[in-house]
Amino acid sequence: MKRVIVLAPSRDVENSLRSAAEAAGFDSDGQPLPPEFCSALYRDPDAIGVIRATYSSFAAVTCRNFRKADVRNILFVLLDKQEAHPSSMSLILRCGADDVQPAPIDRDEFMARLKMLARRGVYNDHLMIQMPGCVLDAETGNVEGGGKKQHLTTSEAKVMMALAREPERALSKDELMDRLYGGEDEPERKIIDVLICKLRRKLAQMNGGLDVVETVWGRGYRFVPKGFEPKYRKDVRAPR
Repeated sequence: MKRVIVLAPSRDVENSLRSAAEAAGFDSDGQPLPPEFCSALYRDPDAIGVIRATYSSFAAVTCRNFRKADVRNILFVLLDKQEAHPSSMSLILRCGADDVQPAPIDRDEFMARLKMLARRGVYNDHLMIQMPGCVLDAETGNVEGGGKKQHLTTSEAKVMMALAREPERALSKDELMDRLYGGEDEPERKIIDVLICKLRRKLAQMNGGLDVVETVWGRGYRFVPKGFEPKYRKDVRAPR
């Protein structure tokens, strides 16, 4: 049986949400502070995390920090209705939440949404890209790990995001051009080779010399999350 873990601003709110979760057929638990909540989710990757947030900034930062920590649980945010504006709710979703709803929420709707989220499965975050020695926040372009920091340009981050959406599948230059420019005002296709070269140089510094973008000769490029020792070949034509 899946478990629902609740982070709430008060014991009364926590108990109310846990009661509804149990009525929906879930086990439940509550954690009073974000670090303990994060640890509980990490120990139980199948659990659903429910965050009852008073402020949108708290919800966004919490979700983003959890995704940076590689917490892949489903995160369901209940945001105080005074803060639940379309812009703030969309930001929370971009920061890694799977669902955001105004609070207080109807008990039956809360139960139904928990069941729906339980059927969805684990979170697949293409914005927080995990590599051997670092994590890339594709939305900001910031790369952090091992006490080091690096920054990708908007175009470099978009290329990495496109590759990370379909790891282990080679994307051709044409596919990457389409993901990057959408058919509008496209520069020459060789820009992809330039971006890949810059990506490799920056990310190798963060991943202990490992490469995470593999050239699949004649097909394109693919993202290898675990990394690999780079192999250099001379006098070979770049993929088209």
